[in-house]
Amino acid sequence: MNVREWSLPVYTILMQLAVGALFVLWSIRTSIRSKFSSEQLDRIIRNPVLVISFTMVVAMMGAHLHLSKPFHSFLAVLNFRSSWLSREIVFTILFFLTTIYLWFLTRFKSARQNLITIVGWLAIVFGFTVVYCMSRIYLIPTQVAWNSSTVIISFYITTLLLGIMAIACLLVLDLKFAEIQKSGDVEIRAQAIQYCIVWLTLFAFLSVLVNIIITFYQIHLLSQGDPIAQTSLQLLFELYTPLFMMRLLFLSLAPLWLGYAVHRMRKAESAPRELMMPVYMSCLLILIGEIIGRFLFYATHVRIGI
Repeated sequence: MNVREWSLPVYTILMQLAVGALFVLWSIRTSIRSKFSSEQLDRIIRNPVLVISFTMVVAMMGAHLHLSKPFHSFLAVLNFRSSWLSREIVFTILFFLTTIYLWFLTRFKSARQNLITIVGWLAIVFGFTVVYCMSRIYLIPTQVAWNSSTVIISFYITTLLLGIMAIACLLVLDLKFAEIQKSGDVEIRAQAIQYCIVWLTLFAFLSVLVNIIITFYQIHLLSQGDPIAQTSLQLLFELYTPLFMMRLLFLSLAPLWLGYAVHRMRKAESAPRELMMPVYMSCLLILIGEIIGRFLFYATHVRIGI
């Protein structure tokens, strides 16, 4: 894959991370809403929302590198009625704008909590629609390895997994920055992490498990397919076997490492700041594993016909 081809994995992975992170962050906000004031909640989520918005900017910039004429990209929206790519672009823009507006509300309009809640869930709906449109682009008969509903499921599972790990990492890093700045809400951020870290770890385990199951089911479908599908399978288990095994290892190791660290923290009743290194490394392992997985997704497909 050359630089232009790598722009697609960069865009898809970063956009899925942004969608998943906002969904996980908003789910946490909903679950701890009764334990904190609205002002405290806004301080907890404000920085993560800003990072999510920046991630979307990087993803959209990366997507433009794939185009031969990037300045003409706005023309793609003209085919909204017939093209999944056009729909993806439109909903990506809507997702970005609503997320930026969400950050604005948490920063300057904290009193409008009902509006913040509505805008947050609206942004998530746009984000999930982006992932759906993104996955539907690949469901075409000429690409046997892609033309399966499992692609849609795997894209959503990857979105959730990346979101879980990203938010775990962002919350711990935000706590560390608050301590460095000697902020008055350090304890509030620490309590929020304590409330949600066990559930984040549990859902990370489940997401990895489902991810691996879907991967092997996709392999099973290829093994039962035509010669083109067999060629894709041959590429996976001959040329790309080391990468495939590395991906499985990284996906399996990350939640185990995080789970062990969380168990030690709870057993020793230590502060959440002790989770910084294991959370960071677990997030990095998941990210690398999904980058490898996306590379294999593109590298093992074989086109039928012209």
